Amino acid sequence: MELNEIEDDIEAFLVESYENLNQIEGDIIELEKTSDDGEALVRIYRSLHTLKGNCGFLPFPNLESLAHAGENLLSCLRDRTIAITPDIISTLIQTVDSIRQILSQIQATKHDGDRDYSALIVALTRLSETKQTPKPSQSPVNTQTPQKDTAASESVEALNQELTEISTTTSESAYIRVNVNLLDQMMNLVGELVLARNQVIGFSTKFKDKSFAATCQHLNLLTTELQERVMKTRLQPISSIWQKFPRVTRDLAIASGKEVEVEMEGAETELDKSIIETIKDPLTHLLRNCIDHGIELPAERVACGKPSVGRLFLRAFHESGKVNIEIGDDGRGLNLERLKGRAQQLGLVNAVQAATMSESEAMNLIFLSGFSTAEQVTHLSGRGVGMDIVKSNIEKINGTVEIQSQQGQGTTFKIKIPLTLAIIPALIVSSGGNYYAIPQASLQELVRLEALNSIEILYDVPVYRLRGNLVPLVYLNEVLQQDCVSNLETLSLVIVQVDNYRFGLVVDTIEDIQDIVVKPLGRQLKALSLFAGATVLGDGTVALIIDVVALANRTGITAEQKQLLSENAVNSQEQAGDRQTILLFEGPQGARMGIPLAIASRLEEILASAVEKVANQDVLQFYGQILPLIDLHKIFSDSDRLNNETLATVAETLQIIIVSPYSELSVGLVVDRILDIVEEPLTIKGIPSRPGVLFCAVIQGQITEILDIETVIRIANPHLLQLATHG
Repeated sequence: MELNEIEDDIEAFLVESYENLNQIEGDIIELEKTSDDGEALVRIYRSLHTLKGNCGFLPFPNLESLAHAGENLLSCLRDRTIAITPDIISTLIQTVDSIRQILSQIQATKHDGDRDYSALIVALTRLSETKQTPKPSQSPVNTQTPQKDTAASESVEALNQELTEISTTTSESAYIRVNVNLLDQMMNLVGELVLARNQVIGFSTKFKDKSFAATCQHLNLLTTELQERVMKTRLQPISSIWQKFPRVTRDLAIASGKEVEVEMEGAETELDKSIIETIKDPLTHLLRNCIDHGIELPAERVACGKPSVGRLFLRAFHESGKVNIEIGDDGRGLNLERLKGRAQQLGLVNAVQAATMSESEAMNLIFLSGFSTAEQVTHLSGRGVGMDIVKSNIEKINGTVEIQSQQGQGTTFKIKIPLTLAIIPALIVSSGGNYYAIPQASLQELVRLEALNSIEILYDVPVYRLRGNLVPLVYLNEVLQQDCVSNLETLSLVIVQVDNYRFGLVVDTIEDIQDIVVKPLGRQLKALSLFAGATVLGDGTVALIIDVVALANRTGITAEQKQLLSENAVNSQEQAGDRQTILLFEGPQGARMGIPLAIASRLEEILASAVEKVANQDVLQFYGQILPLIDLHKIFSDSDRLNNETLATVAETLQIIIVSPYSELSVGLVVDRILDIVEEPLTIKGIPSRPGVLFCAVIQGQITEILDIETVIRIANPHLLQLATHG
């Protein structure tokens, strides 16, 4: 056999062996909870049998001997000739750890090493030989018959085992293993195709040719679908990380003298492999934190009226194009006064800051570098590292982490991360004659300032009062040491979110939102911490991708300034009263309408030619989904559109607001024009003017109809609501 073929065989062997080992480890932990789980025993036996059998084709005698000894013990457990004991569970876990050591050795050297595992093999053999002696039968029988029956039984059992393995192999024939490097190359090619697509669409806007525009739109749809399909090949279920957590939880609980059970929900939730690798350590840090700091000792829990066994839960789900991960416990929760006192003791905040900070700011103290509530260093905690690393690693992939905690009831960490980092929507802006991209995940809103005297200086920081809240301003051209080429009469602000505060980025022009392909920076540019990568725009221009967190740190928006600004904003909010953020738009017949911004997930401008009609419903192929469209002109009886078959004949482009009244339902509202986003007290000023309107309010001095989204959808297509509420 050629050397390359042997290396390929070893690589395939390692991939399958690690999969089997992870399955074995998870099943052993489950077996420890419910010793009568016969299916788990069978799965462990099969996986170990497969691993041992694969060793026969490769020169790994140490691994084969250890797996064989473990298989013998599992065979006895499966046949119920011996009972499961804590000693057996511990020995099986030790076997898993030893097999993992050998696999690591094989991965590094292509050999299974010469480490001595004879003591463990002897222990496995001793446990498997403690069989219960079967009681002799009372009936006189031929002594030859049982031997034949036993031989036949063993033969049938072996045949059944082979048939089971063949059946399993056949059921997996619909899948093939593909090298990750090949998937990366495909993703790069799709990225180049997306860039070419953007260039072609850019050309289509210069030529008023309907056939060319239709072809470009078809290319756009095909490219988007191909992009979605290739991205799905890189997706992995989050269970690839979570399957290790029951073992980690068990070991940590034993080490800390606690009792903990793990609940998992949404383990099938998928996200990009590169993100899986990035979040593995942060999630492990959070899990350790919940066990070490959150869950109490059994005696303490019982004294508080809680069960002695602590509850650790993990949830994952998709929402609004992002992956949401929650890790929490039912432990003691965060003591905010203790956190603030400890932060002062460590010199991280002063007494004034501690006294004026909000609950969320107090909770976020645990993310400060060097912060720890542990009085002494242990093998679990107290080193002042961990939670700050969690936060920084999640922010590196454009994610966010939030804390919810109630003293005495528990703490939950909520993480939001993108599905993939390869192709992302971003806002294109210009400064100093160059183009830059800002990831849409960081965007809050866009503001155009007509009067420069609205900019104030507070504590040496330029700020703008945005609906009563003070927003610090950062001039991008000053940060990049560029000449200012913006119109002095107006300013373009990009409001971005960082942690629990936001700031306005002043740019020369705001271009458009488009899907960009993230290209890593070369070695020569790695030192430019302000940028997370680069992309190529439709006209071939290179645009650098701004790292919003790094920009905030670079521009001197320090913790003291953030505290002063947030304190001022809190005072402004208290004076403002109960406000709501409203998205304003122009509807049929020039009517001024609005909806709560909370239910609007996205604003889009699309080509009218992209709208299709299915039965009587206008739809749009949108990021791999079929999005129903609702034309407000048809809802509010504008006769000009009632006779049109589709929206494609209304205009060349359409402005749509994507709303999600339910997690299972998203629709696009076709409006005439997006007007503004305002924050004002939403009080009822008048009764509903017509069906589909919740009430009328005076906003910015003008009568505005606040829409009832559910009624609008019911008027347009009641079947959509039925699917959302019952599906």
